[in-house]
Amino acid sequence: MDYFGVWDNVTDFFFPKTYLYPTKKLPKNLWRFIFDELKEKSKDAEDDEEITKRICSARGAYAIQEQFGDVYHKITGDYIQNIAYDESLLLWHVATDLCFRKETQGEAETDHTKDAKENHHFSKLLSDYMIYLLVKQPNMMSAVTGIGQIRYRDTCAEAVKFFSRRGIKRDQTKACHDILAVDTEVKPVYVKGDRSKSVLFDACMLAKELNKLEEKERWKIIIKVWVEMLSYAASHCRPDTHAKEVSKGGQLISFVWLLMAHFGLGEQFQINEGHTRAKLMVDK
Repeated sequence: MDYFGVWDNVTDFFFPKTYLYPTKKLPKNLWRFIFDELKEKSKDAEDDEEITKRICSARGAYAIQEQFGDVYHKITGDYIQNIAYDESLLLWHVATDLCFRKETQGEAETDHTKDAKENHHFSKLLSDYMIYLLVKQPNMMSAVTGIGQIRYRDTCAEAVKFFSRRGIKRDQTKACHDILAVDTEVKPVYVKGDRSKSVLFDACMLAKELNKLEEKERWKIIIKVWVEMLSYAASHCRPDTHAKEVSKGGQLISFVWLLMAHFGLGEQFQINEGHTRAKLMVDK
């Protein structure tokens, strides 16, 4: 059943056509941002094995805590640390999309500063790229995504039902408004049970938390989370999978993996005691 075309609206939200065939060049400023983030972390990790492990296992919380301390413990706890990676990835993807559309559709202040404008744009690019990997490149993400495909399908199915009940077909402004207008005082799991693995309304709760923040801070948090999500996936993907991708021209995630090797970060890399040089462990 296609719900009178509603499915097209759902795929526009959750799987942008831009990334069906991701051939667009990565903006230089985004690559520079990723480079600088990893470079700073390599300085934190220098000669400290425990910090190195913490950085390599970080999925978004480390960046927030280092920048803002424990101010956003609810965001880091409920939406990153206390849930599986694949669930967190989908939550942040939908929440990023809701925040992005809310601003670009004129429902929020859009007079971005230069940094906020870049972070706003880059967050959307990385969010879409990560969902592309989850859905279309599962071999790259198999070590970290668990039941990510099931969560994705259930989330799309719940969105289809939600949109169809409200007669929403192509109006993405109304779709965004109606999702954010849902009363989420009671956690979704208590309303629908846990048979469905949809994260639609949990993501709505995250978007509401993020929208409470000042614009510049909101997008600084979101982009830092996405860089950590990307680097976590890169460091946990099998080296031979990265090697195959590089031989075909390479995915962004594989270039991030190589950059992490350069900085001595990641589970496939070993720092020899007394030296700062990274050694690639290809047998993992």
